[in-house]
Amino acid sequence: MLKPLQVGAGAPEVALLLIYDVENDRLRTKTSEICLDYGLARIQFSAFFGKLNRNKRQELALKLRREIGDESARIRIIPVCEADLKDMWVFDQFHRDAEELKKAAAKSAPQLRVLRQED
Repeated sequence: MLKPLQVGAGAPEVALLLIYDVENDRLRTKTSEICLDYGLARIQFSAFFGKLNRNKRQELALKLRREIGDESARIRIIPVCEADLKDMWVFDQFHRDAEELKKAAAKSAPQLRVLRQED
């Protein structure tokens, strides 16, 4: 007897490290937003970690490629096997995470104010 096969299940999820170097500020921000949209967690300013199946990894790569277009950028999507994750060493010592630092930097950026001169 023939049984229907599940379509679109994709490959099993694997851990991945995504790192990037994007010169254009707008595109760098968009790149990080896309990574967050795919459920990846920011681990450094330009580094994300998470689990995606093969279809989602390919979709993510194509979306980033379309977004970057002809601009200067380096993006690496690096699968990491479970055995390597078990052997990973982590040293985290920080007072504020990357998102807090970005918000603080945005607040301290010089802002243009127009002062009105009254006659």
